[in-house]
Amino acid sequence: MPLETLFKVANYSVIPFWLLLIFAPGWSWTRRLAHGPVVLLLLTPIYAYMLFGYGAAPEGMELGSLYGVMVGFSAPQIVVAGWIHYLIFDLFVGAWETRDAQRRGVPHLLVIPCLIATLVVGPIGLLFYVLVRFFSKRVLEYDEAGTL
Repeated sequence: MPLETLFKVANYSVIPFWLLLIFAPGWSWTRRLAHGPVVLLLLTPIYAYMLFGYGAAPEGMELGSLYGVMVGFSAPQIVVAGWIHYLIFDLFVGAWETRDAQRRGVPHLLVIPCLIATLVVGPIGLLFYVLVRFFSKRVLEYDEAGTL
């Protein structure tokens, strides 16, 4: 499969999960799909193949310097792998935001813009959610139980 097609398939494959988080956060299938390992199981093999099986890493690629990372991202398969990395982790964060908001009673209408921002600009969306949660519930901790 051409890398451009693989990029698009990966990109579009996460959209249904985000739509579930936004429009059906309490539905049992949202819990099974968006909060479960489905995306991880679908995209991680592609991610691993792009990193380790597609072809040799570019000469000079390393994670210890800006230049070495830039060299890595000069290879299209590494860019696709990096993008899949973002897709998986941003969805994980969005699912956590949704679960955390439900546990803490944060109104879902306030969470929706945070989810959209997390999809588009991950850490900024997480910061938005942390701020929404703080101003609505006065909580800053990330504990899963909802109490410390």
